[in-house]
Amino acid sequence: LTTNSDRRVCERIDHNRVVVLKLDKSHEVIGTTNDISLGGVCISTQEMIEQKWLGQSVNLLINGEDGELPPEFPCTIVRCGSDNTVCLQLDKDKAAQFGIMLTRGIFKRKVSAQ
Repeated sequence: LTTNSDRRVCERIDHNRVVVLKLDKSHEVIGTTNDISLGGVCISTQEMIEQKWLGQSVNLLINGEDGELPPEFPCTIVRCGSDNTVCLQLDKDKAAQFGIMLTRGIFKRKVSAQ
């Protein structure tokens, strides 16, 4: 039996950050990241994401430290949970930029906290 952790290519890091999931031009959902990896992100949303969005391309925006939203990260919804969680697979071309942006924030917080 293969578990999710056995199939995981990139390590997941617990990281809470406010995000906006743009499902289309007129529908945005606010959420918080549960964990991140270079391949994807799992978020808890304030509203249930319908199963019809499964497999759809969407855009993810992450609040920066200054409250401003950086560029959008294209991704695909790969799982919608009944507990208002959504798992997203990042577009391969933007995954490295996503990882750099988030890890810079993690390290900045750790250094400033010391």
